[in-house]
Amino acid sequence: MLWSWLFPLGLLAAILLAPSLVRGSASSRALKRRMFPHRSGTGRVRVALGCPLPVYVRLEREGSGPLSLLPNGANALAWPRWEWEEALLFSPRKRGEYPLPRIRVFARDLLGLREVEVRVNQESDRVLAYPEAFGLLSPDLRLTLLADGPEARGGLEDPSRFAGVRAYTPGDPLSRLHWKATAHHGKPMVREFARVRSSGVWLHLDLHAQGKQGAIYLEHATALAASLLVAAEEANLAVGLSAGAGGIGLGRGALHLARILEVLARANPEQQARPVPIPPPGVNLLLVTQEASGSVIEGALRARARASRVHLIALPEGFYLKPGEKGRPVFGKTEGVLRLLEKRKLLEAEGVRVHILRGNENILRIADL
Repeated sequence: MLWSWLFPLGLLAAILLAPSLVRGSASSRALKRRMFPHRSGTGRVRVALGCPLPVYVRLEREGSGPLSLLPNGANALAWPRWEWEEALLFSPRKRGEYPLPRIRVFARDLLGLREVEVRVNQESDRVLAYPEAFGLLSPDLRLTLLADGPEARGGLEDPSRFAGVRAYTPGDPLSRLHWKATAHHGKPMVREFARVRSSGVWLHLDLHAQGKQGAIYLEHATALAASLLVAAEEANLAVGLSAGAGGIGLGRGALHLARILEVLARANPEQQARPVPIPPPGVNLLLVTQEASGSVIEGALRARARASRVHLIALPEGFYLKPGEKGRPVFGKTEGVLRLLEKRKLLEAEGVRVHILRGNENILRIADL
């Protein structure tokens, strides 16, 4: 008689205890962890559970506004092992670092009397969104004369320095054909010139912002900095950056530019202020600021002593018209604009070129100012 009671009681206890016995892991992986805003990225979510007894499983995958991801979920009967996978398609809305959404797992007994949240070991990638970069012509830069520059791999070609001949490869201009060498070797040969190091571009981003436009300034300033440095790198110039507590020295190549963009992606006004650097001799300094403070002006004047050219780009309202944008009204001259106009005379007298871009002016003007 006693066994007839113990068996159903034990079965009921096992059913009710089953949700607490579930163990598992979850992972959210991104195929590409670094990208520009509004570009499409892909990833995959995977959940694996071990269930000693049958249970109902409910998954809740969180959404992410910054990554343009809607929430999702699943329901299933699981035993003894259950796996679930989901492909992710995300697109960062603006610069910054964002984690892929986490997954919550719930287990419920077969009678529906008890549900518990399962503690799973989770691993989630983080997606770093660079500042938005757009096509932009740099302000007037002063480049080192090729004839005076030292030879360097990956630099610019100096047509005045004949380095020899080599075999023709598809894509070489026909104007480079060396006819005597072609006849001598019996195959097309082209002239090859020495490569010399050209001037670089160093950009200093002033993170100090004023008033309600401070957050807007930071987004527009980082996008401007990214656009200028991408344009300089595409022109085969060495590029460097200082911003807040971070800085990257002069260098070339895709990996070097990616490191710079990473610093810009993480820039925030709470970082410790960094003084305007003294760039290497012959380098063009681009200084981006909202309202040029006394320390910024002093730094620009000190840098002018060694820099080939210094451009101070001020954004008094904190924003500008991006390519294709129209119609942001700006009324009158703010106190910041008036202060900048007064400082402009002093700076330009010392050889620092000042560009004041208001909120109703297109950013493409900086190449003409």
